[in-house]
Amino acid sequence: MPESGYPIPKTMPYLPQLDGVRALAILIVFAAHCGYSHVVPGGFGVTVFFFLSGYLITTLLRIERARTGTVSLGAFYLRRSLRILPPMYLTLLASGALYAAGWLDWMQVAPAAILGQATFLTNYPGLFGTEAVLPVPLWSLAIEEHFYLVFPLAFVLWLGRLRPRRAALACLGLCAAVLAIRCLNVWRLPDYSLNYSWTHTRIDAILFGCCLGLWNNPVVPADRAWRPAPWHVAASLAVILGTLAVRDPAFRESLRYTLQSAALFVPFAYLLHGDGPLVKLLASRPMRQLGLWSYSFYLAHMTVVALVLHLRPGLHGAGLMLAAFPVTLAWCWGMYGLVERPCARLRRRLLADRPPERSLAEDGRRAGVTPA
Repeated sequence: MPESGYPIPKTMPYLPQLDGVRALAILIVFAAHCGYSHVVPGGFGVTVFFFLSGYLITTLLRIERARTGTVSLGAFYLRRSLRILPPMYLTLLASGALYAAGWLDWMQVAPAAILGQATFLTNYPGLFGTEAVLPVPLWSLAIEEHFYLVFPLAFVLWLGRLRPRRAALACLGLCAAVLAIRCLNVWRLPDYSLNYSWTHTRIDAILFGCCLGLWNNPVVPADRAWRPAPWHVAASLAVILGTLAVRDPAFRESLRYTLQSAALFVPFAYLLHGDGPLVKLLASRPMRQLGLWSYSFYLAHMTVVALVLHLRPGLHGAGLMLAAFPVTLAWCWGMYGLVERPCARLRRRLLADRPPERSLAEDGRRAGVTPA
């Protein structure tokens, strides 16, 4: 049944600043993978993606439930499959072809490792030999896919039946449980570095985003969301910078992820209110365009970097970024026009009666962003 007393918009509004957040996150990851990981926190860029995914998926589920009285799990999984799988498998195919042709200076890849990537098990090294994978960074996507499998069902059976604040508190309780597991691993395991990539030790970053989607959500007028002041944002960013300054491995693999994800509540709440110079910067046309392509960019950028290093072995840092960036954008342009937009139109046709989210093509037109 709909959330009684909680009027919710009938569709997810287009928020261009969130495309800017995607663009910023992918630039952080890209810079880290081009040799700046000692100064650019690539892992934090992934945490931003996680938080944003949790927020968006939860908001979409709330909107669908308010609009139709229920959530169609079949529609949800079809929508996610058409969004995620075609670009991913095509990128894996292209990366595998380059590797087979000898154009990637990369580790020796086992066939079973590719199976691990294709079945979203890369984040559990050892299964199917997934240590020796193609240069397509699917460990974080695997965590999101595991979340997509479980969270909608939990929303239908449990969280969606609770008042939003209680549902948010339930998600916070799960975040506390994940933190406890990380701490236990740090205490008991000889090698606890895999806290970084395991689903059960990193999914709390997504759940913190779910909390914002369930309570204090600026997209839902009835939530009467708190509007942070600029100094609140500055304080939260200071907390994040402080977590990055602490180099202790035990802290990094336990409390850091919790503090970063919790601190992201504030800048996200600020951005979602939709004004201010930071919002305007993130909503600018270049940032919107890169954000629109961010998924394909994330999938392809490591393969492109490996290809550039094969052709120019001595390249590094800024030179590597300048060489790899336009090639990755070219791949994104083709992927968006030939795969992502057609899949978005197919989603819209197949799910015309359950449209809680706009298609990529419609978002691009509304934002004034179209493929060149």
